[in-house]
Amino acid sequence: MAKDFSKTALGVLTGIGGKENVRSVVHCATRLRFTLADNAKANDEAVKGVSGVVSVVKAGGLYQVVIGNDVHEVYEELEKLGVQSGGTALMDGGGGKQNLGNMLVGTISGVFGPILAALMGIGMLKGLIALLSQIFPTWATSGDMSYIVLYAAGDALMYFLPIMVAYTAAQKFKLDPLIGMVIGATLVYPDIVAKYPFGPWGVHKFLGLDILVLVRYSGTVLPSIIAVWCAAKMYKHFRKALPSAVKNFLAPFFTLLVMIPATFLVVGPVFGIAGLGIQMGVQSISNIQWVGPIVLGVVLGFFWQVLVIFGLHWAVVPIAIAEYSTINAIWGAPVSVLFGAIGPAPFAMTGAVFGMALKIKNAERRSAATAAGIAGIFGITEPIIYGFTLPKKKPFFQSCAVAAVFSGLAEFSANFISDGHGFAALPGAMGVFSFPSMFIPGFTGSTANFLIGVISITAATLATMFLVAATYKPDAAELKTDKAVAIDTSKVNVAAAKKIYAPVKGRVMPINQSADPAHQEEALGKGVCFMPLGGKIYAPFDGTIEMVFDTKHAINIKSADGIEALIHCGIDTVKLGGKGFATHVQEGAKVKAGDLLFEYDKDVIARSGYNLETQLVITNTGDYKAITQAKAGDCLVGDVVLYVE
Repeated sequence: MAKDFSKTALGVLTGIGGKENVRSVVHCATRLRFTLADNAKANDEAVKGVSGVVSVVKAGGLYQVVIGNDVHEVYEELEKLGVQSGGTALMDGGGGKQNLGNMLVGTISGVFGPILAALMGIGMLKGLIALLSQIFPTWATSGDMSYIVLYAAGDALMYFLPIMVAYTAAQKFKLDPLIGMVIGATLVYPDIVAKYPFGPWGVHKFLGLDILVLVRYSGTVLPSIIAVWCAAKMYKHFRKALPSAVKNFLAPFFTLLVMIPATFLVVGPVFGIAGLGIQMGVQSISNIQWVGPIVLGVVLGFFWQVLVIFGLHWAVVPIAIAEYSTINAIWGAPVSVLFGAIGPAPFAMTGAVFGMALKIKNAERRSAATAAGIAGIFGITEPIIYGFTLPKKKPFFQSCAVAAVFSGLAEFSANFISDGHGFAALPGAMGVFSFPSMFIPGFTGSTANFLIGVISITAATLATMFLVAATYKPDAAELKTDKAVAIDTSKVNVAAAKKIYAPVKGRVMPINQSADPAHQEEALGKGVCFMPLGGKIYAPFDGTIEMVFDTKHAINIKSADGIEALIHCGIDTVKLGGKGFATHVQEGAKVKAGDLLFEYDKDVIARSGYNLETQLVITNTGDYKAITQAKAGDCLVGDVVLYVE
């Protein structure tokens, strides 16, 4: 009998409180993952009772409905019912109307996210130039083009920042990116630059009137963002209003004709001066000799990871960039006190998870904590926060407190080399790669500044690790050690049973020892799970590829005699959106046991904080009398791991 997916979708939707209670939904290999407006409105038992639903799992703030192989079809039916969807990609934080704060942070992250990698790169490059200038004092004045070329590479992004920001803002606001770039490029056009005033701003004639207030726009961000936002609205209007025959060239013409003068007359002066005010406000605090830098260090050191939780750290980025875009009179170079003040915070959080790992006995949980810590060394702290420290609360706030202490101490120590103006840094890469950005070009105390930064970061990491290790109390699951599994195949007719082979090299365990609650309950069927080695997944039997998931982390395969299997790599790796995975087969392909199905990058997955556990499940378990595990412990690709009778 054909399955009625529309009935399943309607039943699930009714059980979770109706369409009005759904903010967004995505699906992975086996589950619908709902972000609900009110979790209390969902009736777990009603959802579990719907035909086609296997189980309900609530984790990570998501309401997860386990469907199995038919999840895509049920998802499509939900879309037909008008449920707001998020596809199979990364979660966007929920649907529905957003408040002003969320919209602001979303806009900032959308605009600055694409340029952060380049910004980090130039920070490291400038740090390298500063280091080489210390080693070779005459390099900068020798006339050697190597210095000029590298300096230009390090300075170009900041000089042309209005163009870069205009491009990313145009993508965010759905304007033709080249139109956005024209607006940004006009702000730093050579003839315009030649009219820049020596003071904060200057007045010039426009159509014969002294109404053009010209601000130095190199290195600014707000004028470009606001101008492109206005241009996007205008462009959309012209595209609708103009006849189809002429709108392709007249819409850009009218948009630029109106918006570029408006940018110089209104948007640029207003938001350029506003940005200058924010920048000067931050600098005025840091310029309060001795006290100001320490206050900034303590406050930002403590609250930085709190801001990360809510995504509000993005709001600090444009302020720090604006601060960095001008020569600081104290250091004699473009620097950012904000970038310097937050330095110990991510490392303290990294130390916290390593401290937890020292106390955790369960091998899988300890391995996951260690992997999250490695990611933290490279500046990626979200897996630590959401997976370990924040759920336990105490380690999270311990790391915040330690970061505040050592950030404040760094500012206090650096006061002695900067005449009371604290510690500063260039924008740079995250984690250990941020160290070169602590060298300040042209600053006589650059080496001392670097040493203070490294010592404070190292001390914050170790202090938090020892503090958490001394005070952390693991829960029962974290203290649970792996148990040896006795395999009993005495009742299996080995000669007649169908054999399922290991798709990976590694350690094979019973499915009820999976770290995933749904697999623990065998909700998707009987099978085994693996802690894999290497990075390749092979076919467990001869068959046909039934489905390759969009996120590339899972495959359904069916044998000629009807065995249906799901191979799923990692736990919650659907959130990677395909990053770190590469498939080698397509739906409908015929494969032999041992053929390569897909590959995964274990480093990408581990650094992102996800468990590498791979599951092999017989999804049509009910069609068979018995499914028996054939092997436990170490296994090689091709070893028999299941008997199906």
